[in-house]
Amino acid sequence: MEKVLKGFGARDAFVASRLSNLNVQVGDAALKSSDVCPSKITIPGKRAPLDFTLKTSLQFVSSSSVKWCHKLNTSFGRSSITGAIGQSCLRGCQNLECPKPESKKEFLFSKALQSWVYPQSLLPSSIISAMLSSTARGENDFLLKRHQDWEDSFQNLYYMLRKNMLNIFYVYTTQFVALFIGGNHLEKKQSCNAYLSQSTRGLRSLLRKHGVCFSMPLCNTEVEQATEDDLIELSEIQRRNLGQALHLDALSDVDNTTQSLLAFTGNESVHGLYDILLNYKSLLNSLSNVDVPVLYSPQPFQNGCLHIPEVKCREMRRADMGLLSSGGFDTEPGSAFASTAGNICYSMEIKDPILPPWVVSGVCTAMSSDARSFDLTIATEPSSMGLNAALNSMTTAPQPEMAPPTDGGAPVGGIPDAVLVPSLHSASLRRLSYTDGEYVAYTTV
Repeated sequence: MEKVLKGFGARDAFVASRLSNLNVQVGDAALKSSDVCPSKITIPGKRAPLDFTLKTSLQFVSSSSVKWCHKLNTSFGRSSITGAIGQSCLRGCQNLECPKPESKKEFLFSKALQSWVYPQSLLPSSIISAMLSSTARGENDFLLKRHQDWEDSFQNLYYMLRKNMLNIFYVYTTQFVALFIGGNHLEKKQSCNAYLSQSTRGLRSLLRKHGVCFSMPLCNTEVEQATEDDLIELSEIQRRNLGQALHLDALSDVDNTTQSLLAFTGNESVHGLYDILLNYKSLLNSLSNVDVPVLYSPQPFQNGCLHIPEVKCREMRRADMGLLSSGGFDTEPGSAFASTAGNICYSMEIKDPILPPWVVSGVCTAMSSDARSFDLTIATEPSSMGLNAALNSMTTAPQPEMAPPTDGGAPVGGIPDAVLVPSLHSASLRRLSYTDGEYVAYTTV
């Protein structure tokens, strides 16, 4: 009993690795990182800051016309490609008649919208439950085939990551998001890190049971590790009303929050997480009655579908008191358009259940290649909050030489056309304002 009580007692210790007093070069200006991310950050250059959290919508407002974006998106279509990986063109198209952009901005924009996913669309849990309870052989075979295809896709992505053929991919579930990202290159293999958002006490216990090492870099309290046997013993104590005055695991208060994010460092720990997720049906009961997790990658993979998000463009007239409400985009104080001449501005909205970081940085690159200024409002998927903790693993590595964004530049964290801003490790982007080769980032914690 003493062991269990000790295992669930909080101690005042920080397990997060801090970045205080660290100067990091961003473009031509040095940014000072601290434990608390500033709410406003100025970033010289045409590269948008790297943000590993997943987004659900991007709302651009520009003084330059964006009709070309809508035209190109319509011609490209929201097409998907299934089946085995074959040869693809430079832009990532496969077995499609590629549209021919009229300019480099159109090329950059069409390329930025591309993600590879499996499955192409999620089935509602009600349908999954009905199919699981059905005695029809066809429905059972469909689910078995769907899960087998998912396993093959996940294995393919993971081994592409380990063999330096891929730098980043996501596993999205109804309960958490897992980010797999490459680290240092070791001969023909590369070391990897992984991050899992919104963990629970049960999941952490499962990981410990299988010997998977992890840390909680965003958590402000540390609790001595309790094994599954300890948890069973604690449940028995509670059942006998012996623990009425017992305060449960201090980490139970952070379950399913940003602070519960788990970090897996090094190939051994990452492979342990991979094994748990690969066998989620038998290990994670909470995911047994829902559709397979969604896999997101910037590159083709086995069974992957080419996916293009929805794009809507609008023209808006400016009133004396600001933008008309018809577009739903009102400028904030300090917006790049507060003093724009003329009474016309243009908006573009990109929406999808999930918009990964390569879409965000790529679209910003396309916009900055054409417009002198634009304003971007960003909506973040709540379950992915905390994934910017991955930025910590990159701050000690040599920074890539900055290259013009129109040439792609050296990828940062596997994302081309992005710049590293270490102070974002404890926050995420909510808005970007771009004017004449300089970004101003507004963050939320």
